[in-house]
Amino acid sequence: MISLPGYARRGGRWVADVPSRFVRELTSSERDELARLCRERSKALGFRAAIVNLSARGVPIPEIMRQLGVSRPTVTAWLARFDKFGLRGLQDEPRPGRRPKLTPDVGRQIALVARSRPRDLGVQIARWSLLRLREYLVGTGAVSALSLESLRSALRRGGLSLKAIRTGIARKGTTMIPAAFEYHVPTSIGEATALLAKHGEDAKVLSGGQSLIPLMKLRLASPRHLIDINRIPDLAYIREAEGVLRIGALTRESDLEESDLVRTRYPILLETSKVIADPLVRNLATVCGNLAHGDPANDHPATMLALGAEAVAFGQKGERRIQAGSFFTGPFTTALNSGEILTEIRIPIPPPRSGGAYVKLERKVGDFATAAVAAQVTLKEKGVCERAGIGLTNVGPTPIKAKKAEAFLQGKRLDEGIIKQAAQLAAEESQPTSDLRGPAEYKRDLVRVLTARALTKAVERAGGGR
Repeated sequence: MISLPGYARRGGRWVADVPSRFVRELTSSERDELARLCRERSKALGFRAAIVNLSARGVPIPEIMRQLGVSRPTVTAWLARFDKFGLRGLQDEPRPGRRPKLTPDVGRQIALVARSRPRDLGVQIARWSLLRLREYLVGTGAVSALSLESLRSALRRGGLSLKAIRTGIARKGTTMIPAAFEYHVPTSIGEATALLAKHGEDAKVLSGGQSLIPLMKLRLASPRHLIDINRIPDLAYIREAEGVLRIGALTRESDLEESDLVRTRYPILLETSKVIADPLVRNLATVCGNLAHGDPANDHPATMLALGAEAVAFGQKGERRIQAGSFFTGPFTTALNSGEILTEIRIPIPPPRSGGAYVKLERKVGDFATAAVAAQVTLKEKGVCERAGIGLTNVGPTPIKAKKAEAFLQGKRLDEGIIKQAAQLAAEESQPTSDLRGPAEYKRDLVRVLTARALTKAVERAGGGR
């Protein structure tokens, strides 16, 4: 058989054989079955078969995306499943070799227990909560282990939802959209932290609510207790004191936009705030809430990393300070302990000859960033860099502080060549993943471009420009 290095025979012609570009060679039976399934294009199975069939004929992934109107991750995922499991990999069922999390029998057992009154089963409570229902199921041996999310999914599949009345369970559609919760309105930080300590993981803090309330509406978050801190006095302020800019827990995004202090001395904060969502959201959303949510796609985290900010947390044990570089520990996870509230952000007052900028690329106005970069620099004589801070948005599991790029700029004159090298280092420090906003390679190069733009603007401002 003829063999050409670097090429493979596809659909009767030779094409460049790039790894993962095409599925493996098909058997005759697979070819016949795929052709039959492709005639069912209106069905999901036929649609998946069309992806495999096109790839087997040597059609590149970009062309498959264009013809079928699907994303790259969708194409590559179904090709990978077919390569590994064959035609069975295209079915709507758990992949061969992977056990389902919950069998139908376990699902029926969960529904049976959930429909029962707790006291009828010897549990001395008026109604089920997710925690107590899971505890009962595991304790009686109905399941060996069960996460809260798996339990919630099992209830949803059974058309059931826990509710706050004493009858125990309600049919789906008879309760309000968010799960029932108890509403607390403390009037002091001490009272708020005491409530957090009392209710633990069942409680959430409400300040602006622009992230929490949508999650509750979709039941991606179902706190049993909501602690509204908006009635606590003296938490909304923007002021300079003791060498730092202080931003209180209830300071809204719109407050930053309207502040003369921010506009004249902290343009990077103004730029960051103005590209967050829309005016309706910014009128309610808080700066501290934007940080405490821990979303790597949020805008303020990168800016706080670039500015070297400090978070002030208050809990039952008193006040604790956390550097921005240590604050974000994982996706939607921060260094705040259970029972702590983020009460203030402190930003060092920039010395003379300092400047910063936040540059963001988004698919549409108000969207999360495809990528964004915050840069803050302080210059010495002749444009030599004394300090540089660079933060990256939405290109990793957490906001990223580009430490290598920052260290590279230290002590150098920030001309075009140096900025380009630093931008390349920042791109190498990013950790993007492919999604609907673009492939990882595109996002990494976008970091390079945006870092160069942010640094250039920051240097101009440090030199007296606007």
